[in-house]
Amino acid sequence: MGFLRDIKRDLEAVFECDPAARSTIEVFLTYPGFHAILIHRVSHVLWNLKIPVLPRLLSHIARFLTGIEIHPGAKIGAGFFIDHGMGVVIGETAEIGEDVLLYQGVTLGGTGKEKGKRHPTLGNHVVVGAGAKILGPIRIGNGVKIGANSVVLKSVPDHSVVVGVPGKIIKKKVMRIVQEGVEEALDHIRLPDPVEEEISELRDYIAILENRMDRLEGKGGSVKIFNTMTGKKEQFSPLVKGKVAMYACGVTVYDYCHIGHARSAVVFDVIRRYLKYKGFDVKYVRNFTDIDDKIIKRASEEGIPWDAVSRKYINEYYIDMDRLGVARADVEPKATDHIKEMIEVIKALIEKGYAYEVSEGDNKSVYFSVDKFPEYGKLSKKQQKELLSGARVDVDERKKSPVDFALWKASKEGEPWWDSPWGKGRPGWHIECTAMVIKHLGESIDIHGGGADLIFPHHENEIAQSEAYTGKPFAKYWVHNGFITIDKEKMSKSLGNFFTIREILDKYDAEVIRFFILSSHYRSPIEFSTEQLYDAEASLERYYSTVARCDDFLSYAPDTGKKIPVAELESVLEKFMDKFEDAMDDDFNTALAIGNIFELVREVNKFLDLKPSGQAANALIKKAMDMFKTVGEVLNLFNRTPAQWNIDLLRSKKIPLTESEIQDKIQQRTIARQNKDWAKADAIRKELDEKGIILEDKKDRTDWKVKVNE
Repeated sequence: MGFLRDIKRDLEAVFECDPAARSTIEVFLTYPGFHAILIHRVSHVLWNLKIPVLPRLLSHIARFLTGIEIHPGAKIGAGFFIDHGMGVVIGETAEIGEDVLLYQGVTLGGTGKEKGKRHPTLGNHVVVGAGAKILGPIRIGNGVKIGANSVVLKSVPDHSVVVGVPGKIIKKKVMRIVQEGVEEALDHIRLPDPVEEEISELRDYIAILENRMDRLEGKGGSVKIFNTMTGKKEQFSPLVKGKVAMYACGVTVYDYCHIGHARSAVVFDVIRRYLKYKGFDVKYVRNFTDIDDKIIKRASEEGIPWDAVSRKYINEYYIDMDRLGVARADVEPKATDHIKEMIEVIKALIEKGYAYEVSEGDNKSVYFSVDKFPEYGKLSKKQQKELLSGARVDVDERKKSPVDFALWKASKEGEPWWDSPWGKGRPGWHIECTAMVIKHLGESIDIHGGGADLIFPHHENEIAQSEAYTGKPFAKYWVHNGFITIDKEKMSKSLGNFFTIREILDKYDAEVIRFFILSSHYRSPIEFSTEQLYDAEASLERYYSTVARCDDFLSYAPDTGKKIPVAELESVLEKFMDKFEDAMDDDFNTALAIGNIFELVREVNKFLDLKPSGQAANALIKKAMDMFKTVGEVLNLFNRTPAQWNIDLLRSKKIPLTESEIQDKIQQRTIARQNKDWAKADAIRKELDEKGIILEDKKDRTDWKVKVNE
């Protein structure tokens, strides 16, 4: 019977939640929280049977005996426990899931006097701290923890932590996009801290002043890079003056690339472009992992050879990256082209005592012995003891330590293999980067980068094997871009599995994606959502509309002799390139750089609103256009004409019109207007508007553009 089962679970919950509970008799006699739920179970049955008076009477008796008021209409799941429960109030239409814990003074209250649902719904495994109030017909998700004395007025997603008045989410479960795809993670939400923000702004201002002083002294602005190894920004000083050796970990080619791959590729593309803009001779290497367990698995699924899988997805990678404006690296090596170099490194590591062999039938695997490298963990700040305590129980017992990692894997039946001193086998994942970096860039390089998910174990293992092999620092600066996250509820409700680059580019213009990525600092986590993409699209529309205005002004504006103030725009233009470089010099702050660009966009529009004329005005607008072009080349944004932007939007928004068809409609409307057939002219405008095309009548022509966010 459900009634008795629920009471049994309520009793069990007391012992699970209160370590001081010693016996069932003690709970039945002395626990008011248990008394309250026991009486409620009875009153709720009577309430559902529509028996008058008695359910409310039992509820009042329980309140008198326990100090806990539960309306008999409230629906409460099994395993419910109120700890130190004086002052708890649970309203009539409240619904509570299973295994929920409330502390004293909690209110699950209503708002207003309307009928129907007016009290909260709590999911399973919710914990509500003392004195907290949850008000209104809102939903509190599964696994939520609500802090003491919080006041919650809005729904809370699953697995979140809420504190404060009004309640603020400080942790929530998100879908985080990493190298391998989407994974669940508990994301810490940063609450605004005015003091911390002021200190951060002061640091940024000091960095800008230092840069300007360098320029005044003729040194040029110096680049500062946040080094993951040291945990702070450092002045960039390459190992060889004027030259930069940079390596970024590429993709494992077994599937289409996702938005996380796009972020890493775009970030390091811009870093490379900016360093070249600053005058450095940059050699950039980005690899392909073209042999891996996932590639072998995909080959089996598709019924094709493993190397056909890697070739296919390398080609698909190039298609996606070309569309996103990511330039090819100077060298793009494949792991399988460097087997010889990997074997040489592994042999040397065995000879030096850093690696050991493990027999597997007729062949052998080779593992790196982590305890032989005392500095292991220096990048990720993980201690070896911590790693050992967190190692899995089902670890390969043939390894000397659970944290040792594979340099060479003995061949398994049906897998590709190469001959080696250890028989047939293939390389582990980490060793390929060491071999490729050393071959193409040298034993020590300036910048090594990738996504934050590669810090451990991949980059930590690279450091160990590389520095054990050469005896030299592997990289001077370690640079990692932040995660892209997806709100779990948004993903399930609207995005679905919408995160591969190919899927996104089916709905949005490629420049929108690139702009979205660069609108945040590369180290900051960013949430991927349709709202963010809409914002990016709207910003690009504002930019291209401004350029169209500038083109019109330079082409058609008559010289009226009208004098207008130019000092404000002159001042903005004078400072613009320095401000752009200050932002980019400060750890490649593309978000601030783009903000400066749109400050100039705003000032140009204000200037054009004054209807200026004459050579001085023309010179200012031409100067602004030249600056837009310069910074656009660094970021690889804003490279199209306004007309091409709108033509491309026709395609990305799947508007069923061609440019020529739109021009035909404009011509028909022009003729109708000339004939004073205003009804027909208005009908054509309305027809185009309904299809997402806006017409703009100008002095000597009619232009068109695509509605954004439609």
